[in-house]
Amino acid sequence: MLTVYLAALAFGLVLIGASVFQGDGGGQDSGDGDAPGEGHGDADHGAFLTNLLSLRFWTYALGAFGMSGTALSLLGVGSAVHVPVSLVLGFLVGAGVAALFRQLGSGTATGPASTEAFLGSEAEVVLPLLPDGLGKIRLHIGEQDLELPARTGGPPIEIRERVVVVRFRDGVAEVEPAPWKD
Repeated sequence: MLTVYLAALAFGLVLIGASVFQGDGGGQDSGDGDAPGEGHGDADHGAFLTNLLSLRFWTYALGAFGMSGTALSLLGVGSAVHVPVSLVLGFLVGAGVAALFRQLGSGTATGPASTEAFLGSEAEVVLPLLPDGLGKIRLHIGEQDLELPARTGGPPIEIRERVVVVRFRDGVAEVEPAPWKD
């Protein structure tokens, strides 16, 4: 049985190492086909089966099964104990990791869905805005600061001056000096 444990451990570690060093393909797993933004709550019964069919589940399940089985075998624990313990531990670790990554991947955006939400917002210049070049502005949205490329059609605007976003064109904010600036 030690050979089976060592093979499972080696295979699990190779897959875990590959996911750590090569990434996981953009975080995609064998999803359940739901559209983004559809909430599941605690009643997502299909997630359990989806987790069992995911590569992430089998990667971590094999690694935990192999590691615990190898350790218990080398410690001299009888097969009546180390086989069920290794199976249960492998299942729990695989299911736990798959569920954790599924939960982490189901987050929703907390910011605006488009640049239209920034129109009329006040921002601070962080790189000077020249009529013929790009600068940068900082918007404070919620609890975060967002820096965006910006341009102005008027006179130059210096660092730390306040501006207002009037439109977006090709991903660049077009701004004007804030009318209420000092």
